[in-house]
Amino acid sequence: MKKAPSLQDIADALGVSKMTVSLALRKHPRISDATRNKIEKMAKKMGYVVNPDVAKYMSAIRHNRSDGKGLPLAYLTTGPEKGAWRQSDTERHYWEGATKRAKEYGYYFEEYWLGEPGMSEDRMSNILWNRGVSGVVVSPFYQTLSESARDLSLQFNWDQFIAVAISEMLRNPILNRVLHDHYTSALTVMESLIGLGYQRIGLCLTEHMDLTVNQRWQAAYRVYRANHPIKRIEPLILPDLNAAAIQQWAKKNKLDAIISAEMRMPEFFKEMGLKMGKDIAYADLDIDIDDPHYDGISGIYQNSRMMGTGAVDLLIAGIQRNEPGIPKIPVVLQVEGNWHDRGSTPGI
Repeated sequence: MKKAPSLQDIADALGVSKMTVSLALRKHPRISDATRNKIEKMAKKMGYVVNPDVAKYMSAIRHNRSDGKGLPLAYLTTGPEKGAWRQSDTERHYWEGATKRAKEYGYYFEEYWLGEPGMSEDRMSNILWNRGVSGVVVSPFYQTLSESARDLSLQFNWDQFIAVAISEMLRNPILNRVLHDHYTSALTVMESLIGLGYQRIGLCLTEHMDLTVNQRWQAAYRVYRANHPIKRIEPLILPDLNAAAIQQWAKKNKLDAIISAEMRMPEFFKEMGLKMGKDIAYADLDIDIDDPHYDGISGIYQNSRMMGTGAVDLLIAGIQRNEPGIPKIPVVLQVEGNWHDRGSTPGI
């Protein structure tokens, strides 16, 4: 059987060093386009084939990443400062689920913050490649969406990476992604409130919340309302919510229950002089049952740790199949939530 050509064979044929060949085939920026093209042509002519598994392990070793923790994955974040996303219970749960699952596969995550001084998307792409990172999870963008600013993009050399996004905020490119099943959650909340006897139910959201979930909460609310004999109350969707606007809307529509995902709702009810569960029912579309802030508040627990888990499952599947680049047909994995009745919806 003919021996497969090695890096040294290519180097000898061209009169260059083995290191130059290695760097060229990894598209390292130190190698000129002319030299890289010459080496790539010779490699193809000689029938050289990169073993993707060996390449990943050797890259990790070169960058001192194979130190007992496993192979590196990147968790890409944005925000005003590194780690700003940790202020969100939901996003911390994404990270917890992702890191736990990565460890089970023999990988580990490092956070890479796009807001580092002097950082650009192209530079970050090169940093990840040179550090032997083959898999990237793109966390939700730390940016307020509006009708005039909703198409967020990320310009990487995607052909070098297998990538999965958590949420739909990244619109260019469209990657494989993991989402909460917002539509089903909103239907579940409506069904639960109707079952408890509420009839005049209103949905209020900030414009950012509405766009972040691709308007699925609003869509489910409208579909449920259209197909059941209940009052058709128009949702309150504003650039920002406040107690005065909510109170005026609730009074006009004689609401007996409100649905939202706004953390400030308990404070708004106090400003309005209303007691949740007594004067008006309230259901939240994204509660954290471990956070005291949500004590006594009914709503949907999104199982956010499972979203992090699912993101890694998709990522590792792509790595094992060696499928870098933007997918021709993106895969969407949805995680359902659970309804928790915790006091703010006592029933009529």
